[in-house]
Amino acid sequence: MNPNRLILGLLYLLTIITFGLLLAKGLDYYLQPTDQRPHHALHEHWKPSGVIGHGVGIVGSALMVILLTYSLRKRSRQMQRWGNIRWWLNYHIWMGVTGPLLVLLHTAFKFGGIVSISFWSMIAVALSGVLGRYIYMQIPRAVDGEELSEMELVSMDESLQEQLRERYTLSDQVLAQLSAVGVPAQRAGWGTLWSVFISDLAMPFKLRSAHRMLADKNVVPRHEISSALRLVKQRAKLRRRMALLATARELLHHWHIIHRPFALVMLLIMIVHVVITVLFGYHWIF
Repeated sequence: MNPNRLILGLLYLLTIITFGLLLAKGLDYYLQPTDQRPHHALHEHWKPSGVIGHGVGIVGSALMVILLTYSLRKRSRQMQRWGNIRWWLNYHIWMGVTGPLLVLLHTAFKFGGIVSISFWSMIAVALSGVLGRYIYMQIPRAVDGEELSEMELVSMDESLQEQLRERYTLSDQVLAQLSAVGVPAQRAGWGTLWSVFISDLAMPFKLRSAHRMLADKNVVPRHEISSALRLVKQRAKLRRRMALLATARELLHHWHIIHRPFALVMLLIMIVHVVITVLFGYHWIF
C-alpha cells in the first residue's frame, strides 16, 4: 500500500474523531441562545477566545494557509520534483476539509460582521474544491500526475480492447456492446459534467447488465467474467474521460476563475481578523 494512502486515511480518521468529539462535548453549549452562553459551564473554554475555541481556530486557520503550498508546488520549477502532484492535491483537499470544520467550531456557530464574509467564502472554497477535485479526476493522468496526451489515451484504449478481444475471444458485436458501458451522453459545457456524473451513478447497473449478457451468451467462462468486467470497467472509465477531455480542461479553467476569488477574500479577511485579534490583546495560552 502506498504510504500516502495510509497517512491520508489516518488523517481523515483523525479529522472525523476530533470534530465528532468536540462537537459532542460542546453541543449543549452551541445550542444555547447567544445571550445565555456566558452563563454556561463551557463558555470560558469553548467561546471563540477561549482555550478550546481559540485553539481550534488557530489550527484551522493554519491549515487553510498551509494548503496554499499546493499552488506553489504547481507553479514553482524548483518544487517540480517534490513528490507526486496527485498526493499534493490529496493533502490539499484534506486541509481544505479539516480547516473549515475547525474554524466552524472556533466560531461556536455564531456568524456576524465582516468575519461572516470570510466564513461563507471559506464554505464556498471548500464546496467548490470538491467540485474541482471531481473535474480534475476526469482528466486522464500518468502515475506522476501529468496529463496524458490524446495519442497516449487512444493507444491505451486500443490496448484494452485487444486484451478483451484476445484473452476472451470476444466478437465485434459483443465488444461494441461492452464499449457502450459508462460512456456519457454528449452534451455541451457543464451539461457534459452532469452527464458524466449520471454515468458514474449508472455504472454499477450497466456492469451488472454486462455481467448478465456475458453469462447468458456463454462467451466468457463464468470463472473469468469478473476479470473481464474489470477490463470493461477500466476501459469504460478511460473512454468516458477521453470523451470529456476537452470539456474537462475548459471547465477546470472556468472553475479556477470562481475558486480563486473566494479563496482570496477568505484569506484577506482572515488576516485582518487575526491582526485585529492580536492588537486587541487576545491570545491563546501563551
